[in-house]
Amino acid sequence: MTRKKIDTMQDLAGEIRVSRPTLSRYFQDPGTVSPRMREKIERGLSAVDYVPNFFAVQLARRGEGLVGIVIPSLTDVFQASMFEAAERALAERGHRLILQSSGNDVAGEDRAIDTLRSMNVNGILLAPVAAPNRLPRLREIVRSVPVVLIDSGVEGAEGYLDDVGIDNRQGIELILDYLIREGRNPVYLTMPCVNRNATERRAAYEAVMLENELEPRFVESGPPVGWNFEEYGYRTMARCFAEGRHVADTLICASDRIATGAMKAAHQFKLFQPGTRRFGIAGHDNDLLARFLHPGLTTVEQDLGRIAETAVEILLARVKDPAGASVPIRSRRIPGRLIVRESA
Repeated sequence: MTRKKIDTMQDLAGEIRVSRPTLSRYFQDPGTVSPRMREKIERGLSAVDYVPNFFAVQLARRGEGLVGIVIPSLTDVFQASMFEAAERALAERGHRLILQSSGNDVAGEDRAIDTLRSMNVNGILLAPVAAPNRLPRLREIVRSVPVVLIDSGVEGAEGYLDDVGIDNRQGIELILDYLIREGRNPVYLTMPCVNRNATERRAAYEAVMLENELEPRFVESGPPVGWNFEEYGYRTMARCFAEGRHVADTLICASDRIATGAMKAAHQFKLFQPGTRRFGIAGHDNDLLARFLHPGLTTVEQDLGRIAETAVEILLARVKDPAGASVPIRSRRIPGRLIVRESA
Protein backbone atom coordinates (compact mmCIF):
# COMPACT_ATOMS: atom_id res chain seq x y z
CA MET A 1 0.00 0.00 0.00
CA THR A 2 1.31 3.46 -0.94
CA ARG A 3 1.84 5.67 2.09
CA LYS A 4 0.49 9.21 2.06
CA LYS A 5 3.20 11.77 1.27
CA ILE A 6 3.55 14.55 3.85
CA ASP A 7 5.66 17.60 2.97
CA THR A 8 5.69 19.78 6.08
CA MET A 9 5.83 19.27 9.83
CA GLN A 10 2.61 21.27 10.18
CA ASP A 11 0.80 18.82 7.86
CA LEU A 12 2.35 15.90 9.73
CA ALA A 13 1.10 17.27 13.05
CA GLY A 14 -2.45 17.39 11.69
CA GLU A 15 -2.19 13.93 10.13
CA ILE A 16 -1.05 12.09 13.26
CA ARG A 17 -2.86 14.44 15.69
CA VAL A 18 0.14 15.68 17.64
CA SER A 19 1.00 19.33 18.27
CA ARG A 20 3.73 20.82 16.12
CA PRO A 21 5.90 21.88 19.13
CA THR A 22 5.78 18.29 20.42
CA LEU A 23 6.84 16.98 17.00
CA SER A 24 9.64 19.52 16.88
CA ARG A 25 10.92 18.38 20.28
CA TYR A 26 10.74 14.75 19.15
CA PHE A 27 12.85 15.37 16.04
CA GLN A 28 15.40 17.34 18.05
CA ASP A 29 15.63 14.62 20.71
CA PRO A 30 13.12 11.75 21.06
CA GLY A 31 14.03 11.51 24.74
CA THR A 32 12.33 14.85 25.47
CA VAL A 33 8.82 13.45 24.93
CA SER A 34 7.06 10.83 27.03
CA PRO A 35 7.35 7.14 26.05
CA ARG A 36 3.62 7.07 25.27
CA MET A 37 3.87 10.14 23.04
CA ARG A 38 7.02 8.78 21.36
CA GLU A 39 5.21 5.54 20.55
CA LYS A 40 2.26 7.47 19.08
CA ILE A 41 4.55 9.62 16.91
CA GLU A 42 6.56 6.66 15.65
CA ARG A 43 3.40 4.70 14.87
CA GLY A 44 2.12 7.69 12.92
CA LEU A 45 5.44 8.12 11.07
CA SER A 46 5.41 4.48 9.98
CA ALA A 47 2.06 5.06 8.25
CA VAL A 48 3.11 8.10 6.18
CA ASP A 49 5.90 9.13 3.81
CA TYR A 50 7.63 11.97 5.64
CA VAL A 51 11.30 12.98 5.85
CA PRO A 52 12.11 15.83 8.26
CA ASN A 53 14.03 18.80 6.87
CA PHE A 54 17.61 17.96 7.81
CA PHE A 55 18.83 21.56 7.91
CA ALA A 56 15.89 22.79 9.96
CA VAL A 57 16.46 20.05 12.52
CA GLN A 58 20.19 20.76 12.67
CA LEU A 59 19.55 24.48 13.06
CA ALA A 60 17.28 23.77 16.00
CA ARG A 61 19.87 21.41 17.49
CA ARG A 62 22.62 23.97 16.84
CA GLY A 63 24.60 21.28 15.03
CA GLU A 64 24.46 18.79 17.90
CA GLY A 65 25.49 15.33 16.69
CA LEU A 66 26.88 16.56 13.36
CA VAL A 67 30.55 16.52 12.34
CA GLY A 68 32.12 17.53 9.03
CA ILE A 69 35.08 16.07 7.17
CA VAL A 70 37.07 17.67 4.35
CA ILE A 71 39.18 15.43 2.10
CA PRO A 72 41.26 16.42 -0.95
CA SER A 73 39.64 14.08 -3.50
CA LEU A 74 36.43 12.08 -3.74
CA THR A 75 37.97 9.68 -6.28
CA ASP A 76 40.94 8.68 -4.10
CA VAL A 77 40.42 5.12 -2.80
CA PHE A 78 42.45 5.76 0.34
CA GLN A 79 40.63 9.00 1.18
CA ALA A 80 37.25 7.30 0.64
CA SER A 81 38.28 4.50 3.00
CA MET A 82 39.35 7.07 5.59
CA PHE A 83 35.95 8.77 5.31
CA GLU A 84 34.17 5.45 5.88
CA ALA A 85 36.34 4.68 8.92
CA ALA A 86 35.54 8.11 10.41
CA GLU A 87 31.85 7.68 9.63
CA ARG A 88 31.78 4.34 11.49
CA ALA A 89 33.64 5.78 14.48
CA LEU A 90 31.22 8.70 14.73
CA ALA A 91 28.10 6.55 14.22
CA GLU A 92 29.16 4.41 17.19
CA ARG A 93 29.12 7.61 19.24
CA GLY A 94 25.76 8.85 17.96
CA HIS A 95 27.10 11.40 15.47
CA ARG A 96 26.62 11.85 11.74
CA LEU A 97 29.30 12.87 9.26
CA ILE A 98 28.98 15.37 6.41
CA LEU A 99 31.51 15.08 3.56
CA GLN A 100 33.11 17.93 1.62
CA SER A 101 35.95 17.83 -0.94
CA SER A 102 38.60 20.54 -1.19
CA GLY A 103 39.73 19.43 -4.65
CA ASN A 104 43.27 19.66 -3.23
CA ASP A 105 43.00 23.42 -3.49
CA VAL A 106 43.34 26.06 -0.76
CA ALA A 107 40.33 28.06 -1.98
CA GLY A 108 38.33 24.83 -2.21
CA GLU A 109 39.37 23.91 1.32
CA ASP A 110 38.20 27.29 2.63
CA ARG A 111 34.86 26.93 0.81
CA ALA A 112 34.38 23.41 2.20
CA ILE A 113 35.11 24.55 5.75
CA ASP A 114 32.77 27.55 5.42
CA THR A 115 30.02 25.27 4.09
CA LEU A 116 30.38 22.99 7.11
CA ARG A 117 30.42 25.95 9.50
CA SER A 118 27.18 27.20 7.90
CA MET A 119 25.62 23.84 8.85
CA ASN A 120 26.47 24.42 12.52
CA VAL A 121 28.65 21.31 12.71
CA ASN A 122 30.11 20.46 16.12
CA GLY A 123 33.59 19.98 14.70
CA ILE A 124 35.62 19.26 11.56
CA LEU A 125 38.06 16.51 10.58
CA LEU A 126 40.41 18.01 8.00
CA ALA A 127 42.78 16.21 5.63
CA PRO A 128 44.68 19.38 4.71
CA VAL A 129 46.19 20.46 1.41
CA ALA A 130 49.85 21.46 1.28
CA ALA A 131 50.20 25.22 1.08
CA PRO A 132 52.64 27.80 2.45
CA ASN A 133 51.51 30.06 5.30
CA ARG A 134 48.35 28.01 5.91
CA LEU A 135 48.63 27.95 9.69
CA PRO A 136 47.27 31.48 10.43
CA ARG A 137 44.03 30.74 8.56
CA LEU A 138 43.56 27.39 10.31
CA ARG A 139 44.22 28.94 13.72
CA GLU A 140 41.54 31.52 12.92
CA ILE A 141 39.07 28.73 12.03
CA VAL A 142 39.63 26.73 15.23
CA ARG A 143 38.57 29.76 17.25
CA SER A 144 35.02 29.19 15.97
CA VAL A 145 34.86 25.41 15.50
CA PRO A 146 37.07 22.53 16.75
CA VAL A 147 39.32 21.08 14.02
CA VAL A 148 41.46 17.93 14.07
CA LEU A 149 43.87 17.29 11.21
CA ILE A 150 43.65 13.72 9.92
CA ASP A 151 46.02 11.77 7.64
CA SER A 152 48.51 14.64 7.37
CA GLY A 153 49.63 17.57 9.46
CA VAL A 154 50.36 21.19 8.56
CA GLU A 155 53.84 22.66 8.72
CA GLY A 156 54.34 24.59 11.96
CA ALA A 157 51.02 23.47 13.49
CA GLU A 158 52.58 21.51 16.35
CA GLY A 159 51.22 22.90 19.60
CA TYR A 160 48.39 24.73 17.82
CA LEU A 161 46.32 22.02 16.11
CA ASP A 162 45.59 18.39 16.94
CA ASP A 163 46.64 15.94 14.23
CA VAL A 164 46.41 12.18 13.75
CA GLY A 165 48.06 10.10 11.04
CA ILE A 166 50.41 7.25 10.28
CA ASP A 167 53.92 7.15 11.70
CA ASN A 168 55.70 7.73 8.38
CA ARG A 169 59.15 7.09 9.81
CA GLN A 170 58.09 3.73 11.28
CA GLY A 171 56.24 2.68 8.11
CA ILE A 172 59.12 3.45 5.75
CA GLU A 173 61.57 1.82 8.16
CA LEU A 174 59.43 -1.35 8.21
CA ILE A 175 59.45 -1.82 4.47
CA LEU A 176 63.08 -0.77 4.01
CA ASP A 177 64.31 -3.17 6.69
CA TYR A 178 62.44 -6.00 4.97
CA LEU A 179 63.78 -5.18 1.49
CA ILE A 180 67.35 -4.71 2.73
CA ARG A 181 67.19 -8.08 4.51
CA GLU A 182 66.06 -9.56 1.20
CA GLY A 183 69.25 -8.26 -0.38
CA ARG A 184 67.63 -5.40 -2.27
CA ASN A 185 68.92 -1.83 -2.54
CA PRO A 186 65.69 0.14 -2.96
CA VAL A 187 65.23 3.31 -5.01
CA TYR A 188 62.60 5.80 -3.85
CA LEU A 189 59.92 7.07 -6.23
CA THR A 190 58.76 10.33 -4.67
CA MET A 191 55.28 11.80 -4.77
CA PRO A 192 54.11 15.33 -5.61
CA CYS A 193 54.15 17.53 -2.51
CA VAL A 194 50.38 17.45 -1.93
CA ASN A 195 50.69 17.15 1.86
CA ARG A 196 53.23 16.64 4.62
CA ASN A 197 53.28 12.86 4.13
CA ALA A 198 55.26 13.42 0.93
CA THR A 199 58.13 15.17 2.69
CA GLU A 200 58.06 12.93 5.78
CA ARG A 201 58.25 9.70 3.77
CA ARG A 202 61.07 10.98 1.59
CA ALA A 203 63.03 12.12 4.65
CA ALA A 204 62.40 8.77 6.38
CA TYR A 205 63.71 6.84 3.35
CA GLU A 206 66.87 8.94 3.22
CA ALA A 207 67.53 8.62 6.96
CA VAL A 208 67.01 4.84 7.11
CA MET A 209 69.19 4.23 4.04
CA LEU A 210 72.02 6.25 5.58
CA GLU A 211 71.64 4.39 8.89
CA ASN A 212 72.15 1.16 6.92
CA GLU A 213 75.20 2.66 5.19
CA LEU A 214 73.45 2.62 1.83
CA GLU A 215 73.26 5.50 -0.61
CA PRO A 216 69.77 7.01 -0.92
CA ARG A 217 68.66 7.06 -4.54
CA PHE A 218 65.66 8.94 -5.88
CA VAL A 219 63.74 8.70 -9.13
CA GLU A 220 63.48 12.13 -10.73
CA SER A 221 59.93 13.45 -10.63
CA GLY A 222 57.86 13.38 -13.78
CA PRO A 223 55.52 16.17 -14.89
CA PRO A 224 52.91 17.20 -12.28
CA VAL A 225 49.47 15.70 -12.85
CA GLY A 226 47.46 17.08 -9.92
CA TRP A 227 45.89 14.34 -7.77
CA ASN A 228 46.23 11.69 -10.51
CA PHE A 229 49.01 9.71 -8.84
CA GLU A 230 48.62 6.67 -11.08
CA GLU A 231 49.35 8.82 -14.13
CA TYR A 232 52.29 10.38 -12.31
CA GLY A 233 53.78 6.98 -11.47
CA TYR A 234 53.22 5.66 -14.96
CA ARG A 235 54.67 8.65 -16.82
CA THR A 236 57.69 8.94 -14.56
CA MET A 237 58.66 5.26 -14.74
CA ALA A 238 57.78 4.77 -18.41
CA ARG A 239 60.25 7.53 -19.23
CA CYS A 240 62.91 5.93 -17.00
CA PHE A 241 62.39 2.43 -18.39
CA ALA A 242 62.50 3.70 -21.97
CA GLU A 243 65.94 5.14 -21.19
CA GLY A 244 67.07 1.86 -19.60
CA ARG A 245 67.11 3.28 -16.05
CA HIS A 246 65.93 1.38 -12.95
CA VAL A 247 64.97 -1.72 -14.96
CA ALA A 248 66.78 -3.97 -12.46
CA ASP A 249 65.96 -2.03 -9.28
CA THR A 250 63.39 -2.35 -6.52
CA LEU A 251 61.22 0.75 -6.26
CA ILE A 252 59.67 2.02 -3.06
CA CYS A 253 56.75 4.22 -4.06
CA ALA A 254 55.44 6.92 -1.74
CA SER A 255 51.88 5.58 -2.13
CA ASP A 256 50.05 2.58 -3.57
CA ARG A 257 48.45 4.78 -6.21
CA ILE A 258 51.87 5.82 -7.49
CA ALA A 259 52.94 2.17 -7.38
CA THR A 260 49.90 1.23 -9.49
CA GLY A 261 51.04 3.55 -12.28
CA ALA A 262 54.63 2.36 -11.98
CA MET A 263 53.45 -1.26 -12.25
CA LYS A 264 51.65 -0.51 -15.50
CA ALA A 265 54.89 0.88 -16.93
CA ALA A 266 56.79 -2.18 -15.65
CA HIS A 267 54.34 -4.52 -17.38
CA GLN A 268 54.59 -2.48 -20.56
CA PHE A 269 58.37 -3.03 -20.54
CA LYS A 270 58.00 -6.69 -19.43
CA LEU A 271 60.07 -6.20 -16.27
CA PHE A 272 58.16 -8.69 -14.12
CA GLN A 273 59.70 -12.06 -14.99
CA PRO A 274 58.29 -15.16 -13.21
CA GLY A 275 60.81 -16.84 -10.94
CA THR A 276 63.24 -13.90 -10.87
CA ARG A 277 63.98 -11.12 -8.37
CA ARG A 278 65.55 -8.77 -10.90
CA PHE A 279 62.88 -6.07 -10.53
CA GLY A 280 60.45 -5.22 -7.75
CA ILE A 281 57.95 -2.60 -6.58
CA ALA A 282 56.62 -1.76 -3.11
CA GLY A 283 54.04 0.83 -2.11
CA HIS A 284 52.56 2.50 0.95
CA ASP A 285 49.00 2.54 2.40
CA ASN A 286 47.58 -0.91 1.44
CA ASP A 287 44.56 0.62 -0.23
CA LEU A 288 41.64 -1.53 -1.37
CA LEU A 289 43.18 -2.37 -4.76
CA ALA A 290 46.69 -3.34 -3.61
CA ARG A 291 45.99 -7.05 -3.20
CA PHE A 292 44.21 -7.28 -6.56
CA LEU A 293 47.11 -5.91 -8.61
CA HIS A 294 49.28 -8.35 -10.55
CA PRO A 295 51.61 -9.13 -8.96
CA GLY A 296 50.09 -8.38 -5.55
CA LEU A 297 51.65 -5.23 -4.11
CA THR A 298 54.01 -5.38 -1.13
CA THR A 299 53.17 -2.34 0.98
CA VAL A 300 52.70 -0.75 4.42
CA GLU A 301 49.16 -0.88 5.73
CA GLN A 302 47.71 2.16 7.46
CA ASP A 303 45.48 1.30 10.41
CA LEU A 304 42.61 3.50 9.25
CA GLY A 305 40.26 2.25 11.94
CA ARG A 306 42.62 3.32 14.70
CA ILE A 307 43.49 6.60 12.97
CA ALA A 308 39.79 7.47 12.63
CA GLU A 309 38.93 6.36 16.18
CA THR A 310 41.77 8.45 17.62
CA ALA A 311 40.88 11.54 15.57
CA VAL A 312 37.20 11.27 16.50
CA GLU A 313 37.97 10.86 20.21
CA ILE A 314 40.18 13.96 20.19
CA LEU A 315 37.63 15.98 18.20
CA LEU A 316 34.71 15.08 20.48
CA ALA A 317 36.84 15.93 23.52
CA ARG A 318 37.40 19.36 21.94
CA VAL A 319 33.65 19.72 21.30
CA LYS A 320 32.97 18.93 24.96
CA ASP A 321 35.60 21.44 26.12
CA PRO A 322 35.87 24.17 23.43
CA ALA A 323 38.19 26.29 25.55
CA GLY A 324 40.60 23.36 25.70
CA ALA A 325 41.47 23.96 29.33
CA SER A 326 41.53 20.22 30.11
CA VAL A 327 42.52 18.92 26.65
CA PRO A 328 46.14 19.50 25.60
CA ILE A 329 47.00 19.74 21.90
CA ARG A 330 47.82 16.25 20.69
CA SER A 331 49.82 14.85 17.79
CA ARG A 332 49.29 11.12 17.40
CA ARG A 333 51.31 8.86 15.10
CA ILE A 334 49.75 5.45 14.47
CA PRO A 335 52.13 2.62 13.49
CA GLY A 336 51.73 0.82 10.16
CA ARG A 337 51.98 -2.90 9.35
CA LEU A 338 54.13 -4.58 6.70
CA ILE A 339 52.16 -6.50 4.06
CA VAL A 340 54.37 -8.77 1.92
CA ARG A 341 53.06 -9.83 -1.48
CA GLU A 342 54.54 -10.97 -4.79
CA SER A 343 55.70 -7.60 -6.18
CA ALA A 344 58.75 -7.50 -3.87
